[in-house]
Amino acid sequence: MKIYEVEGGRELRAIPTPGGATYSMGFTGDGKYVVGSQADERIRAWSVADGSEVKDFSRATGYVHTYAFSRDGGLVAYPAADGTIVLAETAGWNADGAARPEPRKLEGHPGGTSFLAFHPGGRHLASTGTDGSLRIWAVVSGKLVRELPGQAGAGARVAFTSDGQSIVVAGGDEVIRVFGRKP
Repeated sequence: MKIYEVEGGRELRAIPTPGGATYSMGFTGDGKYVVGSQADERIRAWSVADGSEVKDFSRATGYVHTYAFSRDGGLVAYPAADGTIVLAETAGWNADGAARPEPRKLEGHPGGTSFLAFHPGGRHLASTGTDGSLRIWAVVSGKLVRELPGQAGAGARVAFTSDGQSIVVAGGDEVIRVFGRKP
C-alpha cells in the first residue's frame, strides 16, 4: 500500500501488507491511521506517520468491502459477512499493552450489509443492505432507530449531508433518494 502527496504526487510512505492483496482501505477521520481488508480475511490498521501496524482486528467473517469512520476518527464501522455491523474504537491502537475494548456488533441486515456512513456528529450510523433497506442506528446504544425497507436498492451507497440533516442513497435501481429536510 502506498500513500502519496496530493499536490506533487510524491510517494510519502510505502506500507507492507502482510495479508496479501488489500481489497479496500480508508483513512480515519483524523488522518492518523489507514485501515485495510486483506486477502487473508484480516482487517489491519497502520500508522500513517511511520507505517507500523497498530491493530489487527483478527480474522473477519469474510470479505470486507467497505468502511466508515467517525469524523473524529474514534470509531471505525465495517460489515461482517454474517450480516452484523462491527463498531471498533480506534483509541489505544498504538499504545503497547493497553487494554482495548472489544468491538461491538449491531444487528445489521439479513443477507449482508452493503455500505455504511456515520452522521457528521457521530451519534448515528446509516447502513444499507442487500435486502434493499436503509437503517439508522444509534451509535452509543447500538439500537435500531429507524428502518426504511425497500428504499435503498441492493448494494446501495449511503451518505449524510455535511450538516447531518439529510441522507442520500444511491443504488443499483438507478435512483438517487434523499431523506430528511428540504433544502
